Amino acid sequence: MIELKFGQRKVVNFRGARKVVGGLTEKNKIDILLYISKEFANADKEEELYDIVISLCKDIFECDNTTLRMWKGDLLVPSRFFKETIPPRRDLSQDEGYSGFTFKTRMPLLIQDLSHHVEYIDEGETTRAVMCVPIMYKEDCLGTIAVESDTEFFYREDDLEILEALGSQLALAITSVRLIQGLVKANEREAQILKQLEWDMRMGRNVQSQIVETVIAPWNGLHFGTYYEPMTEVSGDYFNVVRQGNSITAIIVDVSGHGIPAALVTMSIHYQFQRCTALGMGLSETMAELGESVRPQLPDGTYFTAFILKVYSDYTYSYVNAAHQKMLHYHNGTGRIEELDTQGVPLGIFEVERSNFEEKHGKILPGDILFLPTDGIVEQKNDQRQELGNQRFIEWIRQEKATIEEQRDKIYVSDLVGSLLGRFKRYKGDIRNGDDVSLLALQCNPELGKAKTLLSLAKSAAKAKKDQVAYDKALEVFSMDESLKDSLVLLGKMYYRDRNFEKSVQFLEKYIRTSGEESEHIHYLLGRAYYELNNIPEAKRALKRSLAIDHTYAKSSLRLARCYLKDNETPKAIKVLQQGIKSAPTNEYLKISLKKLEELVKRKTAEVGAEQRKEAV
Repeated sequence: MIELKFGQRKVVNFRGARKVVGGLTEKNKIDILLYISKEFANADKEEELYDIVISLCKDIFECDNTTLRMWKGDLLVPSRFFKETIPPRRDLSQDEGYSGFTFKTRMPLLIQDLSHHVEYIDEGETTRAVMCVPIMYKEDCLGTIAVESDTEFFYREDDLEILEALGSQLALAITSVRLIQGLVKANEREAQILKQLEWDMRMGRNVQSQIVETVIAPWNGLHFGTYYEPMTEVSGDYFNVVRQGNSITAIIVDVSGHGIPAALVTMSIHYQFQRCTALGMGLSETMAELGESVRPQLPDGTYFTAFILKVYSDYTYSYVNAAHQKMLHYHNGTGRIEELDTQGVPLGIFEVERSNFEEKHGKILPGDILFLPTDGIVEQKNDQRQELGNQRFIEWIRQEKATIEEQRDKIYVSDLVGSLLGRFKRYKGDIRNGDDVSLLALQCNPELGKAKTLLSLAKSAAKAKKDQVAYDKALEVFSMDESLKDSLVLLGKMYYRDRNFEKSVQFLEKYIRTSGEESEHIHYLLGRAYYELNNIPEAKRALKRSLAIDHTYAKSSLRLARCYLKDNETPKAIKVLQQGIKSAPTNEYLKISLKKLEELVKRKTAEVGAEQRKEAV
């Protein structure tokens, strides 16, 4: 049991709104996160982890029920729950209930009153407030955790934050348990221990490969080059790029030590970094949160360095360094390479806070390149025991870029990274790597200036209703760089306006996928386009996502109701409109649509009754 003393939470009416009284304090939350880590660390079987999750949720959230579902085959199967429900729990597809929605979207969900979201529950269920989070290995969702209450408005965003952290810790714990179980099994079979260890390391590499993406798609004119070479099967290096619509946040990390212990730490850092960026934390705040959230889980003597970079839509950037290698900024106009650093301390050694990290700023221009290496490159020695060093690596960048420019007009950052690493391998020769080797590079498209000029002309032409000019300019921009989000959304909206819905879907989908930006309006447009193409399942998916972002967006409610009517699911259409009216009570279109639909149902019911009486006579 969690030995925390806090008052029982209650839901009260305050100035016409529902408000939670009691519950977790900030100190409770910190104590709980530490307790979760310790509890998971004591488990050595997956079944034990499941039991711990149920117990923790009961104690932390004072819930009426908790359901842990794991993905098996094609269904979400209830693996653990606090108590059975009426009707009993059943296996769910990824299109059913709040657990299915969370599994499919990979997004956490907090619903304060399920009576407004009846599409998420089976008939007869008493659950009213629910929090549901995915259990993630990057793109792979293992299952969901749902915390349920029979009282509306029982949970807050703070509670969801704790549940997300628990889900991240559970994913890490499952991975750790599997690796540990492999090691234990190898020890039990002494004759095969070497073979078993090799299998465990390969498994760790497979797991780690899910969180370290070495092929990164462009974002808004920024193109990426990467290199990732673990010293053993698994690595203590980690990098990631998170898209947030109008910005991206990149991180590179170097954990002290090697092998499985360091690799497990990178997994924890990954999930905490994803959580911090999703919460919109600043760079210094994120760095401090990483240090404090991961520190209790670190093996003795282990620490890590990190560099976080955030690039905005106007190509300005901010960065924070926690004792990591300096970032290198190659200025295309002058050929100058700038070494960028900030004041910061290593993470995991002692308690840190935001004030321990300095934030600085810069701007990346067309053709400029940012390099984020780990020290495995510059500290590598050759057969004469000479260390490469930062200055020699900087000179390599100039030389290799000049060599590539002699061979072709355009420089692609992936080619430059490949050329640099080829030279690195020639330098070290047959000497074994002395550390994990990683490099993340970002290049601003050299043609960005021209593309922005063309895009401005396209927007002006579209505004002036010179459609052919607008299409020609926008498509020319797209041919220059398919990642520029303004051209994608412009083309998506223009094709939508002109009822070329196939093209509209193509560009809107690419816009959402490439930029990472999501808004209720964009998903509504995508849903409407799919509706016009008679692709009702995809239309429903997009419209439900729109309402998940903003449940008051009446256009999505109206169109989703039409989708259900097209599938002859009139009761669901009525429920969607009723829910929409509760969310947007002043919207007259929703009221009129609901009234017409209810009258239609009554008229059809009366006609059926009259026909039945006629047949009886």
